[in-house]
Amino acid sequence: MNILVLNASPRRNGTISQAASRFMEGVEDSVAGDFSEDIRVDVVNVADLKFAPCTGCMQCRSRGICCKPVDDAHRVAEKIFACDVLVVAAPVYWGSIPGTLKALFDRMVYVMMGESKHGIPQPLHKGKSAYIITGCTTPFPFNILCGQSSGVYRALKEILGTAGFKIKGKLSISGTKGMEGLPVGPARAAFRLGALAACH
Repeated sequence: MNILVLNASPRRNGTISQAASRFMEGVEDSVAGDFSEDIRVDVVNVADLKFAPCTGCMQCRSRGICCKPVDDAHRVAEKIFACDVLVVAAPVYWGSIPGTLKALFDRMVYVMMGESKHGIPQPLHKGKSAYIITGCTTPFPFNILCGQSSGVYRALKEILGTAGFKIKGKLSISGTKGMEGLPVGPARAAFRLGALAACH
């Protein structure tokens, strides 16, 4: 089983990155000593990617691949094709996902969905699971009431749901401003999500 983690946080030691690491520890712990399960975890740090933005030429819909010169978006597309489980770890930016992650998904429409001859979206990842980890500086419950964390869920539900991924679990971390390390509660929750993903 292949698990792909898209870490959209530009901060390597930030709350989201720490939660993604705890998720991976949960995966590793659940399969430790179980040699019957071969699990590969691949992490992509979105902030490190180099790729051109989508220009909306729509050629990928008929060609099945982006027509731009090969870059990191093509390479991530291959990883998404190959994964069984997709984990998206994204901080809240203006009540939604970071622009870098949105730009990446914009480039990968062809890897997420096909299209019928009448233009109806056709999911390409039915049967696959997805997990969402998000966090924001807004304290609970205002992170939900003001559409911060819920904005990330809404955006990713649109993208992942259209692609056919079934969202099996999510974690929201609120009030992260000035937070020193990942609190025990969210750390345990991220670990449990990883263990759940390993049982996919």
